[in-house]
Amino acid sequence: MLEPERMLIRRPVLTGHQQIDGLWFACERFDEGERRRLILSYWQTGARAYRFADGDLLQFHTACPVDCASLHGWPLIRQGRGLSSAALHPEELQGLAVADLWLVRGSQIHALQLRDAQVLTPGLWLDISTYTLLDTFDCHVPLPATVPDAVVTDLREILGGPLEPVSPEREAVMQALLERQRHTPSTASGASSSAAQNNANSAREISSPVLKIVIGLVLLGGLIRLFGQSEPAAVLAAHTQSFSGMLLGAVIWTVVITALLFGLNRFLHRGVSAPAKAAPRPVAPAPANPGIAARATPRRHKPAAWRRLLTRLTQHSQLSKLYGKRQAAYMQRMLEMFEDGNFEEALRHAIPLNSGKSSGEQSFGTPQRRQDLSLSQQEGLARSMLFEEDLAAHLAQVYRQTFERLDRAGRIEEAVFVLAELLKEHPQALDYLEKHARYQQAADLALAWDMPAAVIVRLLCLAEQWQRAMLVARRDNAFADAVLMLQAKSPEIADRLRLEWAESLIAKGLWLQAVDVIWSLPAERTRAAQWLLNAEAAGGRLAMGALVKRAILLPETLQAYGPWVEQLRDDPERAGERAALAQALLLHKSHTTALAWLAGATVHAILADQTRDLGHLTHNQLQALVKMSRDKALQADLPGQALKRAPVVALERLGDTREWSAPAAGSRPIFDAAPLEDERYLVALGEAGVMVVDAAGAALFHFAVPAQKIVIAHSRQVALLLIWRGNIWRVSKLDLVNRVAKDLGVLAMDVFANAFDGCSWTIGKGQQLRVVDVDRGFETLWHVSDLPEPVRTIKVDEHNEYLWLSAPGGCLMLWHYRLPERRLISREDAFDIVHTDFQVPSATAESAQYRIKHDDGIPTLILKQHGVRKGYKLPGNLPEEEWDESVSPYLFSDWLLISYRVEAQDTCWHVIHRASDRLCVTLHWPQSPAQLRRLGSDLLLFDGQGRLSHINIDNASQRNISLH
Repeated sequence: MLEPERMLIRRPVLTGHQQIDGLWFACERFDEGERRRLILSYWQTGARAYRFADGDLLQFHTACPVDCASLHGWPLIRQGRGLSSAALHPEELQGLAVADLWLVRGSQIHALQLRDAQVLTPGLWLDISTYTLLDTFDCHVPLPATVPDAVVTDLREILGGPLEPVSPEREAVMQALLERQRHTPSTASGASSSAAQNNANSAREISSPVLKIVIGLVLLGGLIRLFGQSEPAAVLAAHTQSFSGMLLGAVIWTVVITALLFGLNRFLHRGVSAPAKAAPRPVAPAPANPGIAARATPRRHKPAAWRRLLTRLTQHSQLSKLYGKRQAAYMQRMLEMFEDGNFEEALRHAIPLNSGKSSGEQSFGTPQRRQDLSLSQQEGLARSMLFEEDLAAHLAQVYRQTFERLDRAGRIEEAVFVLAELLKEHPQALDYLEKHARYQQAADLALAWDMPAAVIVRLLCLAEQWQRAMLVARRDNAFADAVLMLQAKSPEIADRLRLEWAESLIAKGLWLQAVDVIWSLPAERTRAAQWLLNAEAAGGRLAMGALVKRAILLPETLQAYGPWVEQLRDDPERAGERAALAQALLLHKSHTTALAWLAGATVHAILADQTRDLGHLTHNQLQALVKMSRDKALQADLPGQALKRAPVVALERLGDTREWSAPAAGSRPIFDAAPLEDERYLVALGEAGVMVVDAAGAALFHFAVPAQKIVIAHSRQVALLLIWRGNIWRVSKLDLVNRVAKDLGVLAMDVFANAFDGCSWTIGKGQQLRVVDVDRGFETLWHVSDLPEPVRTIKVDEHNEYLWLSAPGGCLMLWHYRLPERRLISREDAFDIVHTDFQVPSATAESAQYRIKHDDGIPTLILKQHGVRKGYKLPGNLPEEEWDESVSPYLFSDWLLISYRVEAQDTCWHVIHRASDRLCVTLHWPQSPAQLRRLGSDLLLFDGQGRLSHINIDNASQRNISLH
């Protein structure tokens, strides 16, 4: 240090707003740890830090304007070539010694040289042990196929045996049809490609129905006049004068009418113009492993109006007897084949039983001989022949006897054909194949017939088709039923499936359920114990559930948790954890012996929390908890009536409208946010990664995974993180229990669900919808590749999936699927809307229209749903020409949220209870628009300026967080 001659400084302190170039942190004011923290907090790119004996210097790369009064250290400005803690006069500068830093203390100057200092490396002070470092994704790897090619299954390959091969002529025709289908645009409106083709065929069949009805009525009019008299024999006798003439006339009329109807049908089909050919779609290459076929869809049959009318007319006339004779003759020949034992021809002429699934239409012709004994993969309504009442029962008896004879003869393929195709006994056919250890055939047929998922999984496991079995089980969540079906006869296979089940639960974040599943396997209990440790380390509600599970399954290890339980009992700040423990204990009331010690050690603290309004147990729950503790004295002292506590008031029960405000702006932009358990939040920060913060906004842990969107699992222990990379989304999976992140790769998609079950995730691109397995390389579990319109929005919960499709004219179409089977429950077509009206997609199977009314100078949102109109006033100061663009409604089954601008930048949120049409909350949001996410009773609003507001509907509370 240089010692210049003493000089008095006129202005020794920097005040007000200054353009500073550095900061000085003196040793006498800050210790080493505090100086490190301050250097890191004020650090900027390109800055440098030095340590002197008297303190630390932080030298900025670029000067920045600050208010000196708000700084913790001494501000430094550049004076010549050095830094100074005071604004020196030119005369004062002339008397200074050459130095890099001048510090003014007590009106005296102390000069310092950087060569005398130790260069600091603040990057080494950062603890990155809790950060997850991920390898960058190799973008040269090709993207997975958007939709896999359909898996075409030839049932001859399934059944094998003596079935005749396909003729070359039929094979050529099928190839031509497939080639034509590839170059023909889809006109489907069903839930799968097969349903689309059936609908298209039905559309051609019922073309020109008016013409068919008119011609049919003309023909029937003459026939009814001829045969419908009270004495038809007299009429025929008058024309033919003999019985032979009458019979000849009937035959002639039968042939004529049949020929006319056949020609009419051919003429109308030929008159239908072929659809315009569109350019073929580019087909993505099929993956190496096609996985499972698309779910089979029941055949959709729409009876033709002219055929229904013709059926009713012929049933009340003598014409039906003419067709009945031809069909009866065919039946007689067929039954004779069965009686003679000519099963080869009898099965090819046999008529399947409809099993009550008849369209109500009469078949006017006779069946044609089958070319082979293949099985139909889909069932639907069929036309039937009019038989005597007991003929169907007789046919069933003949078919059953035939099956028994074929079974005794060892002709398994033909016996299966009788069960499946003639008797329509699909479950019995599968049992028969399983009895003969033909597991592969049974599994393939179960998939083709779309049997219950558990049946398919069981048969695939028996056939050692584990990969396909896992796909079906994970798609339909069918592990539990399949394990029960296998446990009695195949315990080893059941244990293997149970292990796969537990692994899938872990992937979903359901740790305690996985422990229950795997505990019955003694060899896997070590792994189960480790899962309990992982759940306990996660803290909060999951840790309390794991502690209760440990007391039940591993009571001998509970003694080691004595000090921890005492801390939980005595810490007044851990009332939330004690409440979670009480709820976990009450969920296992049947294990009172195992839980007696744990309940007795904490019940007094839980009762104390109740008296302080920190718990929400009912009186009956308190009594059950005290009884579980086996504390006789406490049971005697417990009041007979409920303890007084403040009632919990839900948001819709508030007496007046709450005026709430947004939190103060933070320093980090929030791209997305999701509520977790135990008053925690998962926040996406863009390229800066994601953080888990507590109720005060303090960071608990950080993941170095870039994220703009969060897809949260139903368990709230697993999440997907997405970020846009030009034309694809990069996807990572986050395990919040183990605090690890895994890069899954990239996907090309337009829309996606913002929630999933932990494994299966729904995505959409164009007119394609896919459910992918995120843990198996985005393998397709279920897909629809020919939706009638592009997918716009996907809304999901644990039991439902709602699909919104864009329709012409700005309308939307709503499809509703039931989970986990993913069955199409309803389809709501787009409805006409007037100009200036818009459709709003809701989170449920509802659709609504809205528009902005321009009356009285106050904008009013007019919402129309189910034919009912309601108006909601939106007071503000925005110009009238900007009203339409400033309003955004969010529709739920129970709540309506409306966001609208009130100033140039400020917005206002109205939270309206739909059942009562009450405005419950008005929330003012400044400067930037907020995004909304709802998860159960939690409403989250957040923006790009670090604001996060959490509204809980159940207890009418608001929590504001400013993220720094």
